[in-house]
Amino acid sequence: MASSSSSGTAGGRVVLSKEGATAMAECIGLLFGRWTALQLAVQNRWGGLDSQAKADRLASSVLSWFTRAAARGTGPLDQDELEGLLYDTMDESFDADIEDGSVEEVTKHLMIMYTRCLRKDYSYIDKLRKTRLAGSAITQSKEVLRGCESSSDEISRSEEEDDDDE
Repeated sequence: MASSSSSGTAGGRVVLSKEGATAMAECIGLLFGRWTALQLAVQNRWGGLDSQAKADRLASSVLSWFTRAAARGTGPLDQDELEGLLYDTMDESFDADIEDGSVEEVTKHLMIMYTRCLRKDYSYIDKLRKTRLAGSAITQSKEVLRGCESSSDEISRSEEEDDDDE
């Protein structure tokens, strides 16, 4: 019988240990804290006054998805199913149609972390903790947008100059 500190099995599939589930929960929180679309939805209350609670429920649902899917033991976890969960929740809870590729990116990182947690390799989570980017995800997005606006202004000015030359 597996101890609480080791990974167990269910239906032939290895499942997260208690330690692994705790690490996975932290990873989900760290990733969701960096997910610009989710952070914009929460800060701008796209889901209403309880937007933060909805984001917290999404994190809990994702952790449950990993633990329940593994416990079913019906083969490898389906990355498309997890993507669907994220897309559906963002749409239903925040009325947000996410088309920037971020759902796939978040899903990819969650799957990597899950695999590593199964092996009790928590270096990925340590890396996430240590590589906190300067400012929030939203601040970074605004800086990118400002950079795009500057580029747009430069393009507009050069087009105007070309028109003047004619």
